[in-house]
Amino acid sequence: MADRVISSAIGSTDTRYAVHGPFWTSPSVGYIVVHPSVGQVIDVRKTTDSGTNWTVQDPDFNPVTSNIRSQAVWYDRETPGNTGTLIHVAFVAASGGGVKYAVFDTSDDTWDTVRDVDSLTINSTGAASDVGITVSKSGRVYLCARGDFAADTEDTDHSMRSSSDLFVSNNESEASPYSADEEQMRLFPGTDADEDDISAVVFDGVNQDLEFWKFDATANSWSTTTIDASILVTAAEGRDQKSFFDAAIRHSDEHILVAYWNDRDVSTGDLRTVDITQATPTITQEGDIHQSDDSFCAGILINQPNNDVYVAYLGSDAGDEILDSNVRCYFKLSVNGMTSWGSEQTYGVENVILRMVMTGHTIGDDGGRVMPVLFYSGGTLDMVNDDNDIEIEAAPSTGDVLVGASPAMGPQVVAVPTQVSGY
Repeated sequence: MADRVISSAIGSTDTRYAVHGPFWTSPSVGYIVVHPSVGQVIDVRKTTDSGTNWTVQDPDFNPVTSNIRSQAVWYDRETPGNTGTLIHVAFVAASGGGVKYAVFDTSDDTWDTVRDVDSLTINSTGAASDVGITVSKSGRVYLCARGDFAADTEDTDHSMRSSSDLFVSNNESEASPYSADEEQMRLFPGTDADEDDISAVVFDGVNQDLEFWKFDATANSWSTTTIDASILVTAAEGRDQKSFFDAAIRHSDEHILVAYWNDRDVSTGDLRTVDITQATPTITQEGDIHQSDDSFCAGILINQPNNDVYVAYLGSDAGDEILDSNVRCYFKLSVNGMTSWGSEQTYGVENVILRMVMTGHTIGDDGGRVMPVLFYSGGTLDMVNDDNDIEIEAAPSTGDVLVGASPAMGPQVVAVPTQVSGY
């Protein structure tokens, strides 16, 4: 079946930066955050039929005037132990450059009031700003943002703020993680005793390396550990396709799992993985997923109940497609902590100009789907494929056993027979 359109009202190829999710509350109910038009509106689109149809939620109160290249999203249930219902959205305003924050509540499908967080300077609605957001284990929201690369404001115009009440009245200044090195941030909850602490996976565009950073909330300071110093992706390439690396937190041990490309559109380009123990920190290189020309982008997803890891990417193992012209989306599964990877599975059937893949990062006890969201640049629309996705059933209740997974079928739940007396 052809890939299914979520939104065909996309106004610019730059809106590929504003695709987030899907975030699942059951195997059939999921949410995607998109930027559907040149009107700088942020939409949440919901499916209740496993991805067949998607409808805009609470459109009269959705955030507006968002810069098309400057959003970050965090779902409560990405944070270990958090069973909340909020999708947290941070963005830089298209007019004036202010940093904004809003939450969408999946319990009643409504937006809350947009909050002013900070100010920035950007030169246009196409400014390549960077935004990061997470919710710590204590429930504190952290939001970092910095100005426009093109306007050369990244060294002076940036900040990080935190709040204990969703920025309603509490808004505290924290040590900014940004410098002149053109960093791109993915923020995560920390794992130290202080549950206000957070961490980050960072692409340093000037030094061309991938780094792991820890934020000590008490000391209000950052520390840095190198993940991989052999990144050949340039700052400009990283800006153009921000999803060349992705990361997610595994709840069972609170490790950060990262999938990333060391280079772009060359035969020696590797889609690599690392497992980061936050406390030490310790960087463990895991198995490579893919090496091929005409491939790029990565989206990582963890099935938290059994720790299976899925990574989606653009361009096949065979290297027989053309990046930025005609590629499909594929994914692989690891059932052993990313030590090794299963065979390549075709996800998207359209061989078109794809520029982004997002996976939603986490599936918890309520179940969900392996259903990457694709951004089709040629048609400026967002797509999923509801034939080639994988259903992840809700975690088994008492008396059921999770017996494994396969790329074709996903986890299978079987009932445990009641023992008969005398046997």
